[in-house]
Amino acid sequence: MDSMPQVRGIIFDMDGTLVDSRLDFDAMRHEMGLPTGIPILEGLASIPDGAERDRMLDVMHRHELRGADESVPFEGVLDFLSHVNDAGISTAVLTRNSRESTERTLKRWGLSFSQIVTREDAPPKPDPAGVRLIAERWGLPVHQIIVIGDYLFDLQAGKRAGMRCVLFAPNEIPTYAREADFILRDFREAVKLLVKLATGDE
Repeated sequence: MDSMPQVRGIIFDMDGTLVDSRLDFDAMRHEMGLPTGIPILEGLASIPDGAERDRMLDVMHRHELRGADESVPFEGVLDFLSHVNDAGISTAVLTRNSRESTERTLKRWGLSFSQIVTREDAPPKPDPAGVRLIAERWGLPVHQIIVIGDYLFDLQAGKRAGMRCVLFAPNEIPTYAREADFILRDFREAVKLLVKLATGDE
């Protein structure tokens, strides 16, 4: 096996990676009554079933659907997806979003993936279960799959599954960038990065 194995599958995060959905997570937390900085799904998990949890779920649902309707692909994303499709590379979306909002976003931009895994389908990232599920469905070894995402949870999920991880950081580079194998600043450079991942060229 080559030291830099061929990339045969790419698992993408959606919000903040493929599209800018303009979601204001701080506003969502405030409206839901969650403390600043706490991940929303983890905060919800601590709320018992009942009227208050239902209200919070409604708030999240409304924000996510609005984000789907306002989503815009990052520059270079559509061309890169066309390139990997032509190259015969399998693609998937793994997101902490709902299936409804995910499918609404992808339909808005005519995007198609062989696998779509949402929070209804597997434990949310950083749990690696969704990443492993996609690899299993593809029948590909983990060393031939890369994960591309914009947040720490994407990197943690991929790493825990034994995959190489690419951090998409179009603006400032966060402290958790050290968890990534590679950093992608612009999807217009993604084809070059793919070549580097496959060949080890600098």
